[in-house]
Amino acid sequence: MRAIVLHFQAGGESPRFDLLSFSFPHLAEVQVERVTKGRNGLLISARTKNTEAECGACGTLSQRIHSRYRRHLRDVACGEVPVTIELEVRRWFCGNLDCPVRTFTEQVPELARRYARRTSSLRRLLEHIALALAGRAGARLAARLGITVSRSLLIRLIRALPDPEVGPVTVLGVDEFAKRRGQSYATILIDMATHRPVDVLDDRTAEVFAAWLGEHPGTQVICRDRAGSFAEGARDGAPEAIQVADRWHLWHNLCTAVESTVRPHRADLAEPPPETSPADEDSEVDTAPDVPESRTAIRTRERHATIHALLAEGRTHTQICIVPETRSREGPLIRHSHGRHPGDPLIPVAAYLSAILERSLARTERGP
Repeated sequence: MRAIVLHFQAGGESPRFDLLSFSFPHLAEVQVERVTKGRNGLLISARTKNTEAECGACGTLSQRIHSRYRRHLRDVACGEVPVTIELEVRRWFCGNLDCPVRTFTEQVPELARRYARRTSSLRRLLEHIALALAGRAGARLAARLGITVSRSLLIRLIRALPDPEVGPVTVLGVDEFAKRRGQSYATILIDMATHRPVDVLDDRTAEVFAAWLGEHPGTQVICRDRAGSFAEGARDGAPEAIQVADRWHLWHNLCTAVESTVRPHRADLAEPPPETSPADEDSEVDTAPDVPESRTAIRTRERHATIHALLAEGRTHTQICIVPETRSREGPLIRHSHGRHPGDPLIPVAAYLSAILERSLARTERGP
């Protein structure tokens, strides 16, 4: 072990070590006695220098010392070398007879919190690392800086941070997400001006959403999906706000409707002809090869024909479900009796999509 001797200034009581005070400004409120270097890094031995202390329970000043003990605080690394502060603190008697405590320990708030094992400087540094890189990546970076921490500690530091205050949100986006699909859901709120999350609600009901809007007035536009709970919550919590459908859900609903409509007619969709040069257009004839049907499509057509033949004979749905030819691995396919005919031309599909688009535009102009 190697010791660094601190020389006392002539006529003074405290050591002067400019480099130490410059590198560790948070040690200004304590008296550094010595600095030693061992296998585990630097060890700074220090003690408090107050002649009296204030009781944390009643605020009475005391000058009677009860005992002393040492706290070991991990500090910010110095030159990638771990630093530990061995702080000697005193326990004092409380002179107030009406105080609920008899003894108390003096604190150094500039250095560390009560019961802390790390200095406030190291805690702030770890909080910045955790917010930037989270668990594993943050732990790897801290190790490079000479600080040994676990990913779980970094996550706990993030969770211990106070939530930022939610100011007025003019345009609010709301959507649900599954914490456990089919069992537990939550609601996320987004500030559409900054595209940053504002809050997370523990449920997706209208009452929870309306309560949040009541606690945070000032919302003018609510951008939501087509869920009825969010519409009801917006009407109850912010009746003056305008409700609009977000672009993603509009496109998603349109794509779902187009896919479900076009899927029965996939056999009518032929591959586009290969591109030819203008010189070859007169000599070559555009012959698009027929698209071979899959075995699943063939079986579906056969079941469809069988079901409609049985319906024409006067069979009921229950009787048709018993027939083996109308069943599949997923169960009876009686739904074919209500769907479109697989051989219908593609012309009704275009009309159907036009009707969907007209209804969507009319609903958008009419408002929520």
